[in-house]
Amino acid sequence: MVPGVDITPLDFATKATFAPAAIVLVALGVGWYLWSVRRLAARGMEWPAPRTAAFLVAQLALVVAWISGLAAYVDTNFSISSIQHILIGMVAPILLAFSAPVTLARQASGTRVRTTIEKVVESPTARILSQPAVTWPIYGFSFFVLYLSPLYAYTLHHDLVRLLVNLGTLVVGCMFFWPPIGVDRLGKAMGYWLRMLYFILLLPCHTILGMTLESQSTRIAPGIGLTDLHTGGGLLWVAGEATGLLGAIAVFVGWLRRDERAAERNDQMDEASAAAALAHWRATREAAARAASR
Repeated sequence: MVPGVDITPLDFATKATFAPAAIVLVALGVGWYLWSVRRLAARGMEWPAPRTAAFLVAQLALVVAWISGLAAYVDTNFSISSIQHILIGMVAPILLAFSAPVTLARQASGTRVRTTIEKVVESPTARILSQPAVTWPIYGFSFFVLYLSPLYAYTLHHDLVRLLVNLGTLVVGCMFFWPPIGVDRLGKAMGYWLRMLYFILLLPCHTILGMTLESQSTRIAPGIGLTDLHTGGGLLWVAGEATGLLGAIAVFVGWLRRDERAAERNDQMDEASAAAALAHWRATREAAARAASR
């Protein structure tokens, strides 16, 4: 239960916010993705169902954050605003990364569009924007800029600014999470050590932000109570640390699985080599025996 707000499941529908830009964005995204999957199927190519599910759940997270009754409280409740930020800046980008929309676009598009996509992805700008030295600082400092500057208070009274901030949060989240997850190849692939360090360094970032918000003795915006502010700061703290920790664990598990697969391949190659050597030895022995019997 969020302090100061009683949200029932019915409220998510009855208090839904009419946000034309968000509705159009989600509708276009879902329509394009499903059309692309269907186009691949028409060509006899199968697209993994878990990727489609990840994309649809990501869109659901955006609907909850932007359109559902949850969005009706973001102007007056910082805890709700924190949940919205978590959905837009963490949950949706991670799921979008697993859904591999860039790979889908490459496979489902025609030659001209595919060439354009490859040029954009391989461009110097894209390579720079996918570098950890660029994505990490942008993602980490974006939280501090939003909550520890007048920007957050300004968004509460200017819908266009809030929309732009939400879109920026989504884009920055995608920039941060897509390179280490690595389903879509953007720039140079990150090694496993770098991926683990990338996520581990996320922990102190949210710890500092959460501690700063929880220790605030003055309001960061009119109408936002200190108890509410402290609760929202705790939510951002917990969500950020959980994301960093789970991300590091997932990378480590993936690393172990890769080594296991490599070991299995080496074992199979060794067994094949031994079998070939044994067959050669037997053939040589049989040939020598036939020659001796003549």
